[in-house]
Amino acid sequence: MKNQFNLYSIFLFCFFLASCEKFVVETSDVTLSGKYVVSMIDITNVDQSTEKDSLYRVGSTYFNKENMSDPFDSIVINRFYLHLDYSTIRFNLVGVTQEGRDIWEYGESNNPIFYQILSNNAYNSGYLRFTYRSTNNETNTLTFLIEDDGYETLQLKSSGAWLKGKEGQKQIMTLYLSRVGP
Repeated sequence: MKNQFNLYSIFLFCFFLASCEKFVVETSDVTLSGKYVVSMIDITNVDQSTEKDSLYRVGSTYFNKENMSDPFDSIVINRFYLHLDYSTIRFNLVGVTQEGRDIWEYGESNNPIFYQILSNNAYNSGYLRFTYRSTNNETNTLTFLIEDDGYETLQLKSSGAWLKGKEGQKQIMTLYLSRVGP
């Protein structure tokens, strides 16, 4: 009986030793804060691949007046700015005051634009969603997948838009943002 107990104890000890697996959960804390400039845009054609993919770099301008709303319908690379703090977003920098304060077309303090982070968990940074009213008084909701939230960079991927309605080519826009200020 004692022999059987020792055998059983050794078996349990080996079982627990072999079944111990280190369990690590990566944390995914989204830290959207700071002033960013769009440094590159990648347009990927998804569905029918009838058009070539496009890459917009410094000195070029992305135009899509048919499917995107103002100001995202015309983005000049390295001249289109966004500012995020822990709850609001501002975009389309129009100037700077003499005191050095930024003047934004969208999201000024008297008309803030609040954003939401959706589906954020240990393995996914989630989605950035915000709703704003454009200059032609249209209400627009944009949703971006947060692909990379680095220390000095941010990479956002759109959920996609269809050229010429639902019958045409689906395009996905990836914004590569570089942090330029607090």
